[in-house]
Amino acid sequence: MEIAIDSFIFITCSEEREADLIGSGSKGGVDKISGLPDDILCHILSFLPTKYAVATSVLSTRWKYIWTSVPILDFDASLHQEFYPYLNIYGSRDSEITFQSFVNRVLLLNDIPQIQKFRLVYKCHYSAPPIYTWLHVAISRDISELELDFYLSVPKEFIKLPNNFFVSNKLVVLKLSRMPLIVPSVVILPMLKILEIRSVLYLDDKCTQNLLSGCQGLEELVIEEIAREKPRVINISIPTLKSFSFSYKFVIDISVDSPYKFVINAPNLEYFHVKGRISDDFVVRSLASLINVHLDLRQTAVLADNYNFCHQRVCNLFEGIANAKFLTLSNDIVQLLSAAHYPNLPRFFNMTGLALGIGIDFRWKRLVTEFIKCSPDLEVLTLNNKQQEILRDVEELRRSPPEAMPEYLLSHLKDILIQELYSNFLPEDVEYLVHDVNVLKRLKIDCQCSFMLISQIGHIIPDLSD
Repeated sequence: MEIAIDSFIFITCSEEREADLIGSGSKGGVDKISGLPDDILCHILSFLPTKYAVATSVLSTRWKYIWTSVPILDFDASLHQEFYPYLNIYGSRDSEITFQSFVNRVLLLNDIPQIQKFRLVYKCHYSAPPIYTWLHVAISRDISELELDFYLSVPKEFIKLPNNFFVSNKLVVLKLSRMPLIVPSVVILPMLKILEIRSVLYLDDKCTQNLLSGCQGLEELVIEEIAREKPRVINISIPTLKSFSFSYKFVIDISVDSPYKFVINAPNLEYFHVKGRISDDFVVRSLASLINVHLDLRQTAVLADNYNFCHQRVCNLFEGIANAKFLTLSNDIVQLLSAAHYPNLPRFFNMTGLALGIGIDFRWKRLVTEFIKCSPDLEVLTLNNKQQEILRDVEELRRSPPEAMPEYLLSHLKDILIQELYSNFLPEDVEYLVHDVNVLKRLKIDCQCSFMLISQIGHIIPDLSD
């Protein structure tokens, strides 16, 4: 039996050792940290926000200019509002002026030829900062990692970035959040490996495509968008891409259904995570290297009754991800497929792990049966039993459960995990899962139900010990 214990590990040192490290006036200690070489001190300061790294200049003459050689610049405007306790949540004009002056001063005094990382987190509500100048200075120093979380409240202006922002042989990591952005037609970022785009407002729909087309060495792509009221096409054709994650921020009426279309051609893609809508159209090609696929697709109000349309969209997507080794499906997808007498699943020859979100719809058993039939190497089955809306034909489903699976189909299933077990999960459901599973090594149940139900389940669980 494996027992996992969450614990904290405390690392302590004696008072004598602490004094030996940082010095103690009462004991005549020596400040050994200040005696370290400049490059080590700069490395230590690189883990701090730039505001705090600059603050070390008041410690002593030794520390006065150390911060000017730190290769990581981390500017967070919210840290500068701590000096104004009377401010509201949005800060004040004075605090923004103070922050902008601070950034200007640091960029002027920082004397290193190559900046390793530049991070800017700024929610601007008054006057637009000189972000063009800031980025021009950073990029001109061969920056390798750039992170911009920039929100411009008033006025709503699209930001034109320096030309060298989109043409760089040094940039490896680029993370953009919330900023209204203009992307030129020519983008050349051959060394870029990681690209994250979160809630960025584009001048037009061509901006995303222009950006992706210039990143042909990309390995990790994260896109988070605000759901739009009109259809949109995202074409991803990157041979080196290994990880792709897409998600919506549903800020518009969910009844407005404007599906996205994804055209994905990524032969080396290993991780694929989508949080969107079942109505989205996926044209998936050449995903022969898939390892982990997580599909969290929601049903929208407009298409709630259009079963055939949604079912076909999901089946088309399954055809493109059939090579995956691990597959996770959301509640809405499971309910959609469970309602079909013939889900039309492809063969998942490589799949060893399957996780399904299930509710009170007892038709999930039929879907589990179909998946096991189509997955000859399935070893781990995980069921997440989050409660959903009660179906009107629950009693009918109980009286007509799916037929027991042939024993030969269960010869490979080793682990069954049931997460968030509620009272709507019946003892016979557990019995159905473990019946005739001769090679099962582990049955793990995360209970959220009554002691009586736990006792009933305990009586029907066979001895799974070795």
